[in-house]
Amino acid sequence: MRYKLKDDAVTEISKLIAADIIEHAYQAHSKMDGERLISLTNSRQVNSFIIRSLFNQWRNEVERLESPYFDFNHELVKDALKGFMNVLSNHISIDKEHLEPLLFQAIEDAILISFAPKLYLESILNRIERPQDFKLQFKYIKTNRELFKGLTDRIGEFDTKSSIIQTYESLDGFDLEEVSEEDFLDKLNASSRIENLFETIEEVVEEPVLVEEPVVEISIVEPVAPTESVEETPITINDQFDQPAKGMTLAEKLQRKVNKSIESSLTLNEKFMFQNNLFGGDNAKMKEAFASIDQATDLQDALNKANQYNTDWDMDSEEVEAFMSVLERRFA
Repeated sequence: MRYKLKDDAVTEISKLIAADIIEHAYQAHSKMDGERLISLTNSRQVNSFIIRSLFNQWRNEVERLESPYFDFNHELVKDALKGFMNVLSNHISIDKEHLEPLLFQAIEDAILISFAPKLYLESILNRIERPQDFKLQFKYIKTNRELFKGLTDRIGEFDTKSSIIQTYESLDGFDLEEVSEEDFLDKLNASSRIENLFETIEEVVEEPVLVEEPVVEISIVEPVAPTESVEETPITINDQFDQPAKGMTLAEKLQRKVNKSIESSLTLNEKFMFQNNLFGGDNAKMKEAFASIDQATDLQDALNKANQYNTDWDMDSEEVEAFMSVLERRFA
């Protein structure tokens, strides 16, 4: 079955889905901490957009810091503010009233980037002051990532909203990701709203044309008995070796994936990057973390175990982004 997004229903349905999620999330808690926030939904894209909103809020507040007595543009001050932000990211506490609008915006953007990426682009450009700052959004994009990587690589310092949209329209070589409407809503526990958000497109099935095949006369030739017996040649080990190897079954592939440890799946560059940027250059500590995470039962358990080794990580860094991708490959 095929679906088409109802553009005029996106905002309303996003608010309803956000309200349902918020109501369930705050049943047992009055505040949302960082650990629960990054796994608020089963949609990686929605969760990423929530984090985006938090960091955008922080950036806006820092930009408003002005004083006739202090130099907020000094590099040491900027470094100190960045360190302060890293500390704050490990001590997140958001109440229901303030999280709901962030979640609504995250869901709306996730719907658009999945099923109407041009509308997503226009929506972001209408919200930001400088069109060139769209490049700052890329690190939070998980869906149609290759498409928007191609776009951000082409955005220059003097681009305008219209020129960025024109650049997007020229990206014919990038295929859109096929996102299942059912799976998308299922991750948000909103499968019942599919008819409100999408209209069904009936697929036309063409009737096959029956072609009358000509009658072919077949003459039967009696087989001629062999005059000499042919001895069968036994199959040698070399013959067996030369035969094409049987492909692995799906079960074997899944088993191989499950049994592969995190450390063995990493390249040397990845190990070097994680060791130096996440584990303070301590190889033993990194191995200990990987061994602990390997015992996790699912992705959420893996995130909890990884967080035990979080020593003021820069949650906005490429290293943390890469580490999250490794955990997803291992457990998703």
